[in-house]
Amino acid sequence: MPIFILNDVELVPAKKTEVERESDVEEWLENSPWAVIQDELLWIGRQTSAADEERTIFPDLLGIDSEGNLVIIEFKRGRTPRDVVAQLLEYAAWADELPPEQIREIAKDYFKTREEFQEKTFDDAFREAFDMPDDKEIPLLNQKLRLFIVAEEIPGQIIRVCQFLQTSYKMDIGCIAVSKFQTKSGDEIVSTEIKVGDEETATSKKRHQRISQTSRWSGNKLEQEQVVWEAVQEFTNGDPNTTFAPADIDKAVKNRYSDFPVYTVRRWIRGGCVNFPKRSDYPDSENKYWRVEIGKYRLYNPETDA
Repeated sequence: MPIFILNDVELVPAKKTEVERESDVEEWLENSPWAVIQDELLWIGRQTSAADEERTIFPDLLGIDSEGNLVIIEFKRGRTPRDVVAQLLEYAAWADELPPEQIREIAKDYFKTREEFQEKTFDDAFREAFDMPDDKEIPLLNQKLRLFIVAEEIPGQIIRVCQFLQTSYKMDIGCIAVSKFQTKSGDEIVSTEIKVGDEETATSKKRHQRISQTSRWSGNKLEQEQVVWEAVQEFTNGDPNTTFAPADIDKAVKNRYSDFPVYTVRRWIRGGCVNFPKRSDYPDSENKYWRVEIGKYRLYNPETDA
């Protein structure tokens, strides 16, 4: 998919360049999970050592979503080899048998390597990642697996196999192409394109429609922010004393735009929150919200909020 730079009134094509190392893509997406999966994730492992019956395997990235489902991502530089599906299924067979206590141990080891998770328990990290208040129980872990192949080029045969596994065996498996571009000024641009999504519909027409809808929202940040802001205003009636949860705003947004991605609501609220630690994985936004406690927010009042 070509990428163009707007130069005054002219679209100038950016030059496509090769990804030098698989570890580069791993690092990009480790720090920016939303660029691949349109949901918030908590990474719990990178190149995790996993022993099966015959050898040791190393899944590239291991994560968990807000419902407690395990997420496995396998990266490939250049053109995806044919055996990548078998490799991913091998990882899935290992992960499917992981008990909750082992998942927590894997996360504990990974958290030691990440500054933002120092001295945090799994429960602490989970609640913070998904804005879950203390009075709400963390979901049962590993009820479902989500599998993703990420590469620069994904052959049609692999796409067809993944679609077959998805539609015939109800596997949550996706393929995402990553491309790197460079502008004349030296800026680097990375794009992601869903080849096989997480939709349940089987026909290619419906699949194409859903991908197109998602792309529409993901490419218009100003409209995303405005939609979330309007939903918060509607829910609170403009009253800074009315608290809300991201789930409340997501419901209000979905009533107007059924295709609006869930992860965007939480990220825009956090990105515009005055007293929430700013992180690189949240969008830049005006100071609009105030975090009351984990999972609860209200409108920011500059006269009373320190």
